[in-house]
Amino acid sequence: MRLLAASLVLAAVSSANASVVNGGFEAPGTGFRSVGPGQTWGNWTCAGPNDIEFVHATQNPNLPGLEFSAYEGSYWIDLTGVGAPSAIYQDVATTAGQMYDISFALSGNPYSGPQIMNLSVLWNGAVVGTFSHNTTGHSGQDMGWTLRSVIVTGTGNDRLTFRGTSGVAAAGAAIDAVSMVPVPAPAGVAFIVPAALLAARRRRGN
Repeated sequence: MRLLAASLVLAAVSSANASVVNGGFEAPGTGFRSVGPGQTWGNWTCAGPNDIEFVHATQNPNLPGLEFSAYEGSYWIDLTGVGAPSAIYQDVATTAGQMYDISFALSGNPYSGPQIMNLSVLWNGAVVGTFSHNTTGHSGQDMGWTLRSVIVTGTGNDRLTFRGTSGVAAAGAAIDAVSMVPVPAPAGVAFIVPAALLAARRRRGN
């Protein structure tokens, strides 16, 4: 009976799991890459209206401290490429009715001087969070990354979008370390476990 209870719990948790692919933007790991509207790179699609950039945190004589700029790994996304602010999205399989915590690291490209960098997080086209980062006093070596999050509800197949809403050419809002986890515990788990344990106790008492 204990094995059955554990199996039921694992099944419930597994059914609620949803994950963002390449949330750290490390794949394919082939250096700087500008991605235009409609193009997909590393499981992320540029939603336009302009391009975005996979920034490779490596030594660059024109960008001091760039090798220290990523929140994790060696890549991050600049939501303003060579044009105006733009957006990226990824479609994620979810469990309908399950709530998820989407977290990400936020900063801004500091190489065009002090600016307020703004972005919106969208879930199936609806804004679920707006965030800002001030690049004043920050540099490639100290990007000032902060962790932010939003709570969303799955419908079965959902679109997660990050949209930059400010920035100038080649310098916009920056994101890294995107993750997604179910929260709170999947519906039913809290009831499955006590019921299974109660049944097990009754069986032992007979």
